[in-house]
Amino acid sequence: MPDKKYDAVIVGGGHHATIIACYLQKAGLKTAMFERWHEMGGGACGEELPVPGFIQNVCAHFTRFYTNPAYSDFNLRDYGLVYLFPENNEAWIYPDGNYIMGKTIFPVVDPFTGKSTFSEEAAQFTINEVAKINKDDANVVEDIIMKYKGAWKNAFGKYRYTGPGEWGDGPDPLEALFDDPKYRLDPKIALGTVGQIATTLFKSPEMQTFYMRAIQTSNGLMPQDRPGPYWHVHALGLILSMEPASICQGGTHSITHALLRAFERYGGEFFVLNEVKRLLVDNEKAYGIELTNGQKILADIVVSDLSAELTFDMIGKENMPKGMDELWAKSQKLKEPPKDLYNDTGYERTQLLWGNIALMDAPIYPQNPELGMVPRLYFGPADPEYFLSGRYQRERWEKGIANQMYLLAAPDTQWDPTRAPAGRFAALVEEFTCPWRQFPEKEWLRIKKEIEFRMVEEWGRYAPNVTMDNFISGWIATPDDVVNRNPCMPQGGWGALDANYERLGRLRPFPEVSNYRMPVKNYYLCSSAAHSAHGIGRGSSYNCYKLIAEDFNLKYKPWEDRGW
Repeated sequence: MPDKKYDAVIVGGGHHATIIACYLQKAGLKTAMFERWHEMGGGACGEELPVPGFIQNVCAHFTRFYTNPAYSDFNLRDYGLVYLFPENNEAWIYPDGNYIMGKTIFPVVDPFTGKSTFSEEAAQFTINEVAKINKDDANVVEDIIMKYKGAWKNAFGKYRYTGPGEWGDGPDPLEALFDDPKYRLDPKIALGTVGQIATTLFKSPEMQTFYMRAIQTSNGLMPQDRPGPYWHVHALGLILSMEPASICQGGTHSITHALLRAFERYGGEFFVLNEVKRLLVDNEKAYGIELTNGQKILADIVVSDLSAELTFDMIGKENMPKGMDELWAKSQKLKEPPKDLYNDTGYERTQLLWGNIALMDAPIYPQNPELGMVPRLYFGPADPEYFLSGRYQRERWEKGIANQMYLLAAPDTQWDPTRAPAGRFAALVEEFTCPWRQFPEKEWLRIKKEIEFRMVEEWGRYAPNVTMDNFISGWIATPDDVVNRNPCMPQGGWGALDANYERLGRLRPFPEVSNYRMPVKNYYLCSSAAHSAHGIGRGSSYNCYKLIAEDFNLKYKPWEDRGW
């Protein structure tokens, strides 16, 4: 049984919990994590799917954890977290045989630190690829690469790994680019909707479609949503192959294993199958937690790695400080369904149909065999109107699967032999769907099976050897699978909280608690519900620790050593 007193306890054992736990424990605080599930790591997980011998990332797949400060702060490569870095990066194949393929413009040159450098050759290659489609768009891409290299990349990193409180009263690091005389980020573009950005920035339907589909991979946002500077710069970094594609050897769960090994080495403890019932509060101050088995665990610091609404539920309305009824109401409103399924921006829409498709033989692309060695490969017609008109979203909402699919395939087995038996092939294949509430369980089970065959059929239009004769098996997760697994993701998306511009930075999850401190003293939020939003390796847990270090005068401050 766990001890009854710790310096710090963490509610939930998701990947942000495993990050901040390492920082707290290394700072000298006796720290413990409590997780309801039988495994730690939350979305940083992997399982033997679709059949024995294959490893599937059942939640997060595209990770760049080597960019997170924790990677070097805890020497995670020494604990088994190894990344592989393909030369090719992101590509799109169109039905007419045309394609755009990018090579990594900032390749990693030191896998131990994640250090990357600019490649003029890769930049020119990517520009030339876009020029095959449209020369004006190639000129735009060249300008973006120049600005990204000059200022955007550094500003993006600063935005992600500093908290709103560190920005002061002025603009955040990305908003400051609006006034940069040399590397200006045009606010008329960056503050527009996804659809406005795509059609303003690019002329060709190919690049417009590329932007509108690929930005969803990071946040699920639709053409009517505003991504803001954060997601806009992030999406460009991926679409234009500026940020390195990376393969986590052994699967995403390698991140969790490495963090837990480091945490235990420092003396930390974690407990699975130990669900937290509520926060212990006295005089508007947290002093521990109570488990569902009735045991009370005392602590000076309590950190939540839960969704925003569950983090507030742990407090309880009766323990909210006086004058915060409106804030409590905001937290409870997150549980309500939107009034307008298509236009309401008050909920996240990261719901996917995704999972491993296992094949006997790797796909062969007649357009260019090298496309088989692209870690993020999109397929679909250049049809921006399909997105802009709302048909793509509406069909997904009404049927679960759009009439015209826009697949993304990630063939990690091409670089990581641990993911599949020798001589066999598997790839993560994804397409977006709708919130869980749209269909009953029986209908999700039907969609779960139908999508396997639809994916193989669509994939085969671009790689003719992808047929049912080549098919071994598939396991495709639906929002129903996600809901049954994780209470922090109530509508079956991996984002848990909407992440459009109106819910980022100083507004996330709400303006009153955007700086990681919750309404009761000594209670903090470190999950992706806080700045800097969802995705493995984002900065919320790191930034939250910095605030705790300030509040409790902790001496372990590695950011000072690196001059941040």
